[in-house]
Amino acid sequence: MVYCAHVRPEDGRKESIADHLHEVAEMASEFASVFGAETWAYAAGLAHDIGKYSDAFQHRILGGGPVVDHSTAGAYEIDELGLSALAYCIAGHHGGLPDGGTKADEPGDPTLHGRLLKAAEGGIQPYEAFRGEIDLQKPDTPRFFAQSFEPSEECFALAFLTRMIFSCLVDADFLCTERFMSGDAREGLSAETLSELCNKLEKKLESFYPPKTPLNEVRCSILDACARAAEEAPGVFSLTVPTGGGKTYASLRFALRHATSGASSARRVIYCLPYVSIIEQNAAVFREVLGARNVLEHHANFDFDEHEDEGGALRLATENWDAPVVVTTNVQFFESLYASKTSRCRKLHNIAGSVIVLDEAQMLPTKQLLPCVRALAELVRHYGCTVVLCTATQPSLNGLFGEYGCAVREIVADPAGLARKLKRVTYRYVPSLSDEDLAARMNGHDQVLCIVNSRRQAGIVYGLLDDEGSYHLSTLMHPVHRSRVLKEIRERLASGLTCRVVSTSLIEAGVDIDFPVAYRALAGIDSMIQASGRVNRNARASAESSLVHLFAPSERYALPSDLEQKAAIARGILRRLGETSDPEGSIADGGSGDDEIACDIGSLEIIESYFTELYGLRRDNLDANHVLSSLSRYQNIRSIPFERAAQDFQMIEDGSVSVVVPADEIAEDIAAIRREDASRNALRRIGRYSVGVYDQDIKALLRAGAVEAVAKGMYLLLDQARYSEKTGLDCVSEEGKGLFF
Repeated sequence: MVYCAHVRPEDGRKESIADHLHEVAEMASEFASVFGAETWAYAAGLAHDIGKYSDAFQHRILGGGPVVDHSTAGAYEIDELGLSALAYCIAGHHGGLPDGGTKADEPGDPTLHGRLLKAAEGGIQPYEAFRGEIDLQKPDTPRFFAQSFEPSEECFALAFLTRMIFSCLVDADFLCTERFMSGDAREGLSAETLSELCNKLEKKLESFYPPKTPLNEVRCSILDACARAAEEAPGVFSLTVPTGGGKTYASLRFALRHATSGASSARRVIYCLPYVSIIEQNAAVFREVLGARNVLEHHANFDFDEHEDEGGALRLATENWDAPVVVTTNVQFFESLYASKTSRCRKLHNIAGSVIVLDEAQMLPTKQLLPCVRALAELVRHYGCTVVLCTATQPSLNGLFGEYGCAVREIVADPAGLARKLKRVTYRYVPSLSDEDLAARMNGHDQVLCIVNSRRQAGIVYGLLDDEGSYHLSTLMHPVHRSRVLKEIRERLASGLTCRVVSTSLIEAGVDIDFPVAYRALAGIDSMIQASGRVNRNARASAESSLVHLFAPSERYALPSDLEQKAAIARGILRRLGETSDPEGSIADGGSGDDEIACDIGSLEIIESYFTELYGLRRDNLDANHVLSSLSRYQNIRSIPFERAAQDFQMIEDGSVSVVVPADEIAEDIAAIRREDASRNALRRIGRYSVGVYDQDIKALLRAGAVEAVAKGMYLLLDQARYSEKTGLDCVSEEGKGLFF
């Protein structure tokens, strides 16, 4: 009898289980060879589908019948060989890595322990026929596990390795099945090597030399420093470059040259960024230099249909990140490292052997900081990765990385001196400023930017501005609307026309605009420095004349506790700076009744002081959901909480729902949502016309009859008067109170 794993619908061709198992085992082994775990991956591949040898499964695949559990059998057999880590991988190769469970679990519980008990008690279909075709042997231990570990370090390392083996298994299983069912291997995204891409970049950079201006001299010196540091051994690096220093090209030069140096054997470059706007901006630069088929842009807003020539290959590459250069979100990257689902974990093995650039590294959320740093350290120590912490406001992560055996090396020789050379603005602090005085100050400027912390304040201040040339930006406006307004703002700035903008923090990073002056409501030091990057961006004016006014709003606005704490730390630093400031450094504020205080928050000493104080206050909350502790202190290998850790590791705590604003461009997509047959690209397009609101707001809109539910977590705006071309969605309740802060 030929035991069948798959049947191709078009022609009825059958693939034997033995052929499938050996093919998956070989491919998974090849994937894991990058980090020395090929024998474990081969064993997992060879055992993963042996449950298909049951008569019940053969009846189902050949003639139809009920669903058969075919993954527990392989988990049981591999566990009997003393390889419980691989049992997780096999048990979860369809549904995801399960929790290990406890001795209290019953046979048939969804935990690994419950499923193994079920198999031990004969609760699954007999599959003994596999022994005539498959010879399972206990494999050698992966090479880096031959060393001695501290108990907590060993626990985390084993859990991490298990997830990486799981990635090798599920990607190989998907690819081998896909190849059989389609009759051919999938189209590769790119055939160019990293060396060829490095040459393309170097060709582009030739035009930067010799530098013709003082600014370009500084930028070239940064590029040169990146070229020198790229020859160093893999590890953790920091690239501390102020706004205007050419960080995008510099970091790419380091990444590609390091990947192709003799010191490294990196296979790809992965860029992780906090905002989609920065991703789109950087990815466009990379595509222009390296070519469209060499850059995979992976985030929810990317529209594959807009890239006709390579859209299909790009879409497939998002499944496993099989691309030379990947540009993605921090959320996608880190949540995948702690995920349990097959779709999220499938790409993990392709992270091994990568140069990982964390752009805007200070944006890592403090509540998940320890799990993030621990995962990066594991990738560096055991998976051939190099990490680059790239930012203008370098967080104090040296100590945290040091705790996990990774010293941080700075790429730029004198970052403090570089900060002085690239100083473009002067900071002034106003201890208290009312909305009315803020608006009066803004109305006194032809071109001015103001960034506040709440959507409510943005709306109020905008209402106090003169009509001519005034703009509002917040996430109450859908992305297409914001893009349209930003385009108009750029045009007015370039033409020298009046342009006064009040915005939430969405504008302070990754948005290429250039104002002569700005106001920034008190926030974290890093956020306020980010905001200053929108002032004198191209260094056309002097730093002394390019003012960034930091202010504490007189009015009380409800803010998240996280932001409140960061602002409180910043307030203390500004107060201390004011106490030590030269009296001649204070100037009259021109109307608020308070003096403005000179405060150089852009110095590296101040930035380090801020992050040291922030992390010190939150030391007990840097692993807020106990993800790292749960993966470092489990009792035995049968109790690893994979599924629970994945649920607990959430980089964005967002309880919002979407309100879709109707537009002709998405009329067909909305109809598809109603029919419940909307494609992924339809959902992406709808997302471009959606506003996120929270529970209290959606309840108010429902009570007013302004929206209707069209899908889970998605509402359609019915009352078009609720959406303004000036300020976006109106979430004011029937009592007249602004519910959204």
